[in-house]
Amino acid sequence: MKNFESRMELTGSLFEEEAVGKVDTQNPEYQQALKKAQEEEAKEGMKSGYVRFRKALELARKFQPADPANPNKYFGRDLRIALQDLLSLKTETEMDRVKFYTASGTPLDTFHGVDAFLEYEDERKQTHRATFDFTANPHKQVYKSDIMVLKNELPDPDLESQKYLKKIEEYAKEVFSKITAEEKPEEETALKS
Repeated sequence: MKNFESRMELTGSLFEEEAVGKVDTQNPEYQQALKKAQEEEAKEGMKSGYVRFRKALELARKFQPADPANPNKYFGRDLRIALQDLLSLKTETEMDRVKFYTASGTPLDTFHGVDAFLEYEDERKQTHRATFDFTANPHKQVYKSDIMVLKNELPDPDLESQKYLKKIEEYAKEVFSKITAEEKPEEETALKS
């Protein structure tokens, strides 16, 4: 069973990278920032190597492989556009308030189960967030993110474009429901430890 799970995880990692990209974790600046975050956490009594949610989020934000307002991978790009439509955003300034980030390969992925996240800053400058877990394992029951994206449920954008866009709309509606249901801004919501 362990061998099967390892293969599924490997396939899941490839799926994540194809759909949302990956943070360049080999970048020396990233390595330095990660080490600093881990040292700060260790001073506060966290286990070796652990990075809490907020710091892991900031680390992922800082080292994006592309502009979060213009993702270069298909899932983030298309989801962002679908959400902008649902939010009725018209101007470039309004649309730039929707950002999609990969967290693949970062502590946000490793410790918090977040492969990617989308943030929307509303008119009051409050940030709303939805998190994603990408998996190739159709039997995965437990996930920490808001939305799970199963590889076998996401049609190929090149081969089944209409089905793919319909599925993207479904994910966008899930994100829309989550961010419009939030009563409190990010700063007041309970943080994952």
